[in-house]
Amino acid sequence: MSNYLWLFLLLHLIVCAAIYVMSKAGIFRATQLSIAIVVLVPIWGFLCFVILELKLRFRSDAVKELGLEKLLINDEFHRSILMDENAADASVVPLEEALILNDAFTRRELMMDILYADPGDYVEQLQAARMNDDGEVVHYAVTALVELQKEYDLEFQRLERILALDPDDENTLGEMIRLSERYLSSGLLDGNARNAELYRYSGYLSKRLLQTRTASLLSKKIDTDLKLGEYDEAHDNIKEFLTEWPDDERGYLYLIRYNAATGNRKGIDDVLRTLDERNVYISPAGREEVRFWSIDK
Repeated sequence: MSNYLWLFLLLHLIVCAAIYVMSKAGIFRATQLSIAIVVLVPIWGFLCFVILELKLRFRSDAVKELGLEKLLINDEFHRSILMDENAADASVVPLEEALILNDAFTRRELMMDILYADPGDYVEQLQAARMNDDGEVVHYAVTALVELQKEYDLEFQRLERILALDPDDENTLGEMIRLSERYLSSGLLDGNARNAELYRYSGYLSKRLLQTRTASLLSKKIDTDLKLGEYDEAHDNIKEFLTEWPDDERGYLYLIRYNAATGNRKGIDDVLRTLDERNVYISPAGREEVRFWSIDK
């Protein structure tokens, strides 16, 4: 009986040593406490250790598989996003190029995208699209331009109704001026239509200047009158500008443009000399203009 006991104890010690060594090597995942139980509780401790080890391995594998599966899913998802983005980038064709392609589908798709986006950002392209050979593209372009024109017309009518009730409404006059500025810079106008809008803009600037005379408003008025060829009025306002704001470069640059438009070279030279004498600060853009007229001196 004692021999069997010694043999049992020897086997138990061998199992405990093996478990300890393998745990240190990282083969088993059970904790040090579970190893102590194996040592202190023969047979049952070992059985508990085996059960615990199997549970740990099963749970770890499940987590690992789930994590790997999720990672693969996420990877596929991100790959699909990247592929979709690349595909979208590849399909983006500048409208100017699309208009000369034989691919009618691409032209029409781009036109629809513009209609659903903000046509106001693509006026130049829409103007070009009106001359396209594709009748559907032309229809889309004309429709978008007409709608943009309609929006401006309705807003002008709204503001004009308010001004009809109160011609001196400063806020409405300011809105009208800003609306006219957006309209002029929109690209929707050319030729006589643009000149007509410039005259309307100039008129509202005149009304606003009767209420308050600022350098910004007066410079807009001068610039508009020079574009319209209203040189006498522009010259009077330039003189006033230089009197009120003698250190502002805009007055001198407008005077140069006035003299250039009226063919007065001596007047240009006088302005250049005045700038040198008064040491007026000139911005980089202004210096380019001054340098241009100084070349032939």
